[in-house]
Amino acid sequence: METVFLKIINMGIAAGWIVPAVLLLRLLLRKAPKWSRCLLWGIVALRLLLPVTPVSVVSLVPGAEAIPKDIVTAQTPAIQSGIPVVDSAVNPLFAQEGVAREQVLPRLLEIGMYIWLAGAALMLLYGGISWLRLRRRLQISLKWKENIYLCDDLPSPFVFGLFSPGIYIPSGMEEGQMGYVIAHEQAHIHRRDHWWKPLGYLLLTAYWFHPLLWLAYGLLCRDIEQACDEKVVSGMEADGIRAYSQALIDCSVHRRMILTCPVAFGETGVKGRVQNILRYKKPAYWLVAISVAACTVVAVCFLTSPPACAHAYDSACTQAATCTHQGMQTDTCRLCRHSYVTPLEVIPHSYAVREVQTLPTCTREGVQLLQCTDCGEETTEVLPVTPHTAGELTVTREANCVEKGEVTSVCTLCAAVFVAQEPEKNDVHAMQQTVLRAATCTEEGSALNACTRCGHEENEILPLAEHDYKTTKTVKPNCRESGMRYQECRTCGKTQVLTIAPSDKYHKWVYGGKMQYCAYCYVYRDYEHPDFNFDNTPSPRPGDLWPVIPWVWAPVGQRR
Repeated sequence: METVFLKIINMGIAAGWIVPAVLLLRLLLRKAPKWSRCLLWGIVALRLLLPVTPVSVVSLVPGAEAIPKDIVTAQTPAIQSGIPVVDSAVNPLFAQEGVAREQVLPRLLEIGMYIWLAGAALMLLYGGISWLRLRRRLQISLKWKENIYLCDDLPSPFVFGLFSPGIYIPSGMEEGQMGYVIAHEQAHIHRRDHWWKPLGYLLLTAYWFHPLLWLAYGLLCRDIEQACDEKVVSGMEADGIRAYSQALIDCSVHRRMILTCPVAFGETGVKGRVQNILRYKKPAYWLVAISVAACTVVAVCFLTSPPACAHAYDSACTQAATCTHQGMQTDTCRLCRHSYVTPLEVIPHSYAVREVQTLPTCTREGVQLLQCTDCGEETTEVLPVTPHTAGELTVTREANCVEKGEVTSVCTLCAAVFVAQEPEKNDVHAMQQTVLRAATCTEEGSALNACTRCGHEENEILPLAEHDYKTTKTVKPNCRESGMRYQECRTCGKTQVLTIAPSDKYHKWVYGGKMQYCAYCYVYRDYEHPDFNFDNTPSPRPGDLWPVIPWVWAPVGQRR
């Protein structure tokens, strides 16, 4: 958290250099379109959001890191604020030995971090309470059309909402003013001002300690309103501009009521906005080009960091550290030749095995002699007991639902016998089933499965039995029509109908002279050669009489 706090401080200091430049450009470009001012404040916000910025030789920021992140642990702590008077007054205090660096500086940093967190929490609490109070007041609003709502308890019209913004208008507003108010608030929504203002407040919450950013936030709100005013009156006549100015004066509201959430019609700077509206003229193209160029120059000069810091240290080991004494390292800046000495910690002994006195086994520890390669110091080291070498596992007793299993193994080195128990296996039961209720075709059955060893019982649902069908009626098929077989279950009385497909074996042959024909489908065959393939027999033509003669000769019951 201390690293984040230092990063916030450094980013706020770097962004503080942009605010005076933006203030100067606002004075020089008074006749430029007001949206260019909003763009300049956007550059300030971008600098506050960027943790890392590109390096450029044209950067006007004195340093990207005014307070080093290692200021507490540095040998010679120092700040680089870019203001020589401040640096010369603060850095000598940090250079003092003892208490100033080891106790006071870390404590001050911790206290400053807690103060920053408390201020940010208060800002968030104030913004959240303001948003909730305003949202509660808007619950009784009445939707007029689209995203426009009417509400009785409102001081002024405004836009409220982030993702689905709505325009809220006092219900007692005159109809003549309502058109101008709606046009202004719709311009806010089109320009996404209901996003930029909350974003500016969130940035102010993180950088509340910076006085220039409070000034920047106030001017941002004023420039947002003036930019919307210019967008609305750009296509109006003189009468419309005067009416718009009068509506702005009538709807002016105190700024404290809407500091964080909505974008209101008469929110801030009403007098200056009216003067700007009455003096408004469409800016020339060259003035717009100059405004864009000025924003580009500010972005290039203030969104980058200088190419190098104040010091560029080269480290050199002046005395190597050993296992018996500390070493020394000297860091020297190759620009200003500033140097400081850092002690190097004693390095651990570098032991090597000199002799193994006793080899370890699976029953006793071993011992080996070590000697430091630098100072020659000797010491002994105990070698741990080696693990047993297990032989083949032998299962002496199988596990079941009531008894643990037993596994035996023998060490191949020391012949030690190891016996291990396996846990009971709850799924190894000797189950015996008893049918409590037999299953039928309408009702499931039940059975009880009980273990003969441990008495464990499990209930089992027996599935439905199949239906026991009997044939109640049969309609025979023929060679052309399907037959039906009607069946009924002997137990539940359920019925089903089975279809008997037609087949050539169901021909009903009728004699008609030398030819036979089917009484159902009128297929003919030779009487003397019944195996003749009658499917190839040509069908009778409309003028033929001979197919009719057999039909006449056939008995009445066989005619079709």
